[in-house]
Amino acid sequence: MRKKARLTITLSPDLLQQIDRLVDQRTVRSRSHAIESLLRQSLTPVVSTAVLLAGGPQKGETLPALAPIDGQPLIRQQVEHLQSYGIRTIVILAGPHEAAIRRELGDRVPGIRLIYVSENEPSGTAGALKLAEPYLQSLPLFLVLHGDVLTDIDVADFVTFQQKENRLASIAVKPRQADPNLGKVLLQGNRITDFLQAGQEQSISIVNTGVYLLRPDVLSLVEPHAAAKLETEIFPRLASMGELSAFLFQGIWFDISSPANYRLAQERWRQKEQG
Repeated sequence: MRKKARLTITLSPDLLQQIDRLVDQRTVRSRSHAIESLLRQSLTPVVSTAVLLAGGPQKGETLPALAPIDGQPLIRQQVEHLQSYGIRTIVILAGPHEAAIRRELGDRVPGIRLIYVSENEPSGTAGALKLAEPYLQSLPLFLVLHGDVLTDIDVADFVTFQQKENRLASIAVKPRQADPNLGKVLLQGNRITDFLQAGQEQSISIVNTGVYLLRPDVLSLVEPHAAAKLETEIFPRLASMGELSAFLFQGIWFDISSPANYRLAQERWRQKEQG
């Protein structure tokens, strides 16, 4: 996590009043937070839509997206983080947990348009994205985030990277010791040459973090009305085509779907909030 620098600025009273009106103690906590958010939005390359893959486990099992992080459900932390980078539309794919997510978020978050896309049958991460295609097909680029991921990834840096790479898709990745539960990538420069499924061992791993930037053309690789996974079917195909890049980022990232990782995530996030 990069440390923040202290900066003193002088503003006119009328501009300061406009900034104060943005402070709601929830999504915008202070004057400095409001100014930082405005600067991020003005400097961030334009990606206005994100997709949350919040289907998670089967109905009746604990949903990571609703697990509390520093007093609020993970999905609210995700929404606030995306909003700080100029995301204004979030498509939610919650599968059997749609009702629970709706109870938490409602149909609208201030400043964010929420779109829920229902699945009649489990269709996998790629199949679920295909269902959302009508909301994504006219966009130049969209962000995808798994609902069990806690991260402070710099979305602006990720978007800039993807635009420079000029490939169909980019995956945010991090180095981790071998973990059989995480998908891994093999690299040649920034290009992913092979995408290894969870369970395929590597002693030192570059792991898939569950954060992606995709062009809508990727959805043409998914058959309509068919179950398919990004991780096992679409990403390996994109890698073989030379159309998949890896964005190595610094900062916080946890998959909180396991109890051990959830405890570590809570501790690390508290440390972050305490400075």
